[in-house]
Amino acid sequence: MIPIMLNRGFLSISVGLVLATALLVGQERPAPASSTTPSACLANTRSFLNARMKEAPPPITAEKYQAFQREKVEFAKACIALIALDTVPASQLAPLAELYIEAAQPDMADKTITRALDGTATDPARRASTLVTATRIVMRQPKSDERNARAEKYVDALDALPDSLVREKIDAHGMLNSYYRGDDIDAGIIKHSTRIIDLGQRLAPDQRTPVGRTLVAAYVNAAEAYAGEEQTAKALELLRRAPKDLIGVEGVEEQVKPTLERYELVGTPAAAVEAPQWLHAAPPNGRLEMRSQVTWLQFTAHWCGPCRESYPGVVRLANTYGERGLRVVMVTQLYGYFESQRNLSPADELKAIGEYFPRFGIVFPMAVGNRLQARADARDVNDVNYRVGGIPQIQIIDKKGVIRLIMVGYDEANEPRLAALIARLLAE
Repeated sequence: MIPIMLNRGFLSISVGLVLATALLVGQERPAPASSTTPSACLANTRSFLNARMKEAPPPITAEKYQAFQREKVEFAKACIALIALDTVPASQLAPLAELYIEAAQPDMADKTITRALDGTATDPARRASTLVTATRIVMRQPKSDERNARAEKYVDALDALPDSLVREKIDAHGMLNSYYRGDDIDAGIIKHSTRIIDLGQRLAPDQRTPVGRTLVAAYVNAAEAYAGEEQTAKALELLRRAPKDLIGVEGVEEQVKPTLERYELVGTPAAAVEAPQWLHAAPPNGRLEMRSQVTWLQFTAHWCGPCRESYPGVVRLANTYGERGLRVVMVTQLYGYFESQRNLSPADELKAIGEYFPRFGIVFPMAVGNRLQARADARDVNDVNYRVGGIPQIQIIDKKGVIRLIMVGYDEANEPRLAALIARLLAE
């Protein structure tokens, strides 16, 4: 849900590099000399990927990027092979562990982190730094309950360290907060956002700047989770106090404004949904009013993974409450592509998504907006009316056409609560 921006700036590879024997995309690439430390080798490995991105002619396709990643792995392995691993000092074990991750050797990274932590019992500052690295390494491994439990254990160990190590604690909680937000897990979002907000209050204003983005994200993420649990008042209070809490961080008010405006819609009349084309059912004049029925209104897209994860729950709720009056309405738009097909005509994309959504049981009325112009300010009218900032975005609207709940993302843990809300609104 969060776009990844690739850093295409070129970072020079150090003069101490010598030519390696590995053949990378038709030419030899430099590999580190044997005197390179793990930290220098880690920096060079990351610089190598940046350099390849800069050298490559556009466009950078997914296939090309994966090829660069494979080159980077070989570069990291070549570097590790030239390091005297038995004599790596304790201060270099954490960067060595990260280097193993770059080399796609997670087992060696885990062993190195364990070795690094074993040597930090009497040095809280170095232990904190190593625990942050350990958390980062674990969170780069495939998702699993075991992985999450290990990361939580490292963060708990960080929290047990002296209060002076606030920066490190915020960094680690921020990593887990980002993961739980990306996976729409409200309990994790609230836990780590709350902790970050508390830690941020312990910093002087000038100390908040380096972690400003993490601090602001905690307020926004927590607000979104609370709002999805029918605690809109708590979400609004949190967002409104963020600028006062985060003195020293620039632009807080502007950063939280879109989220604040979204949740201020709760309790107000829902705008009609309008679109030039519809799937499954077309209202008169392409405009559907939100009054007269309890409505589940969801913004979605064919490329959206979290949206797909929401569909089984949407279908279950529709099957349970549809005969009692629940209406489901979906909103999407054209993007000019579908899966691997590019430069599609509107008619071809409309046909493709008309076949795609029913595979998931999504056969509800669906408003389809036109493809937007390639401008930063281009917005679909429905996106504007409902302040859409990420999808899936779900609105529960009562029979009078009043928005009663807005949820960004979909957490299955909320399904019983959503079912109870729908049942109450149907009974009104």
